[in-house]
Amino acid sequence: MKQILSYPVLMIFSSMLVISCQKEISQSPPQAITGIADNASHDPSLISNTFKGPEIHVGQGKVRSFITISHSGVPAEIGFELTDSVLIGLPADGENSYIIPLHQKAGTVTPFDHLELDWNPQGHPPPGIYTFPHFDFHFYKISLAAQMAIPADDATTHYLFANYPPLGYIPAGYAPGPAGVPQMGLHWLDVLAPEFNGGHFTKTFIYGSYNGAVTFYEPMVTKAFIEATSYSSAPIRQPMHFAPANTYYPTQYNVYRNASNGNYYVSLTGFVWR
Repeated sequence: MKQILSYPVLMIFSSMLVISCQKEISQSPPQAITGIADNASHDPSLISNTFKGPEIHVGQGKVRSFITISHSGVPAEIGFELTDSVLIGLPADGENSYIIPLHQKAGTVTPFDHLELDWNPQGHPPPGIYTFPHFDFHFYKISLAAQMAIPADDATTHYLFANYPPLGYIPAGYAPGPAGVPQMGLHWLDVLAPEFNGGHFTKTFIYGSYNGAVTFYEPMVTKAFIEATSYSSAPIRQPMHFAPANTYYPTQYNVYRNASNGNYYVSLTGFVWR
């Protein structure tokens, strides 16, 4: 998420809502799904394969996507794999974006087309809320071409960003930012999250939309939290309706480190057919 938020506007919403291409076998799943590997000998349908995208250089390390799919065709986990040296030598300023391709298998069992990693060394507004060094982990449901075609939000295009998804496609407790972001869309903030209720930001989950459709899912995580965390999992609040339908959607997001290889992971799990 880039610089999109007006603190007074967001807090008003908060008050209103609170009141009213490589294949590998079973690569390091988080604790939440270790049963897939552990029980494989008892139930062959739980055997899974992991498919990875190409490596992209970030900092002094590399980032790539991965998706784990059971032999029965159910996704178990999708996300980002960061080598430990990614956190070294990151740019000290600017808004830094990296497109992370997904293996083609991802599109057959999830709504996701590709990923994007954004590094924000100074964070972004609102001040004191998200102005900390952090990463944005975007899971896009639209093509890269469609994402790149999203214009700046100005007087001639604002109606596209203000065209919200129909009621029920964004979960309760989310509020739209006041303006959209080019090549991203409109960000919907979880105003029930700790950072808007007396706590502070370490990680949060954001929805994105553009021209009437939900276009991305986004865990947003501070660099400090990634460095300090061995394993963390949180639920994703679910909408009532999904588009496209008839595919698998995640119900939780995870941040963890694999002790055996030192790599960091930010992923979505708990998939349910919608």
